[in-house]
Amino acid sequence: MDEFALHAAFAVASPGGQNLGACDLHVWAVPLTGDPEQLGAHLSKAENQRLSRFHFADHRRRYQIGHGALRAILAGYLGCGPADVEFASGPRGKPYLAGPGPHFNLSHSGKLALIGVANFEVGIDLEKVRRLDSLTEIARKHFSASEFAALDALHGDARELAFYRCWTRKEAYIKAVGEGLSMPLDIFDVSLDEQPRFLAIRDGKEDAARWSLQDVSPAADFVAAAAMRQHGVRVQRHRLAGS
Repeated sequence: MDEFALHAAFAVASPGGQNLGACDLHVWAVPLTGDPEQLGAHLSKAENQRLSRFHFADHRRRYQIGHGALRAILAGYLGCGPADVEFASGPRGKPYLAGPGPHFNLSHSGKLALIGVANFEVGIDLEKVRRLDSLTEIARKHFSASEFAALDALHGDARELAFYRCWTRKEAYIKAVGEGLSMPLDIFDVSLDEQPRFLAIRDGKEDAARWSLQDVSPAADFVAAAAMRQHGVRVQRHRLAGS
């Protein structure tokens, strides 16, 4: 097993036996390293067909581990075998369980994946922090005016961290509502500081007061956020055993 320096809050756990309460969010960290065969054995025929279209071995390994882990984790909540987990898709492609069960969301960046599981709609986004020469241009294009102004007042490492906080919080929201790339990122505002929160939503559909954000960053060089139409959320952090 390749070592991965996760924050201590991510305790090793095996799927199954976790009590998922009405206000609980379980976040599972899955390093996308090592032998993919055990988790890859859980993939469906359709997933294996998609796997066969990857050209690079590293991309295949990450897909096998990430999606095999998703099946293993969800099977623990459902009380079935990983291969028996069935998925359906929302109108814009967001995956759901085909039958009764919790909501979930998967994000990956670099050699790490995060999987959020809850009894309410949830979106999760993970980004590995890396230098971006185009950071200002990306922010100017996608952030709201107030978000860009807050970012533009910062410098150095603080500016970089604020960018990733803003980006992951915004991506987590559009994943939670299931809109994907169809939703402009500048029609809602999030905070860029240590306290994640919604400041405004201007799409005419959602009320910012109904939503909450959580920082679920798993390691020193990663930033991650979870967005939920739920308050009073209790977060439990796990690292998938054997990964």
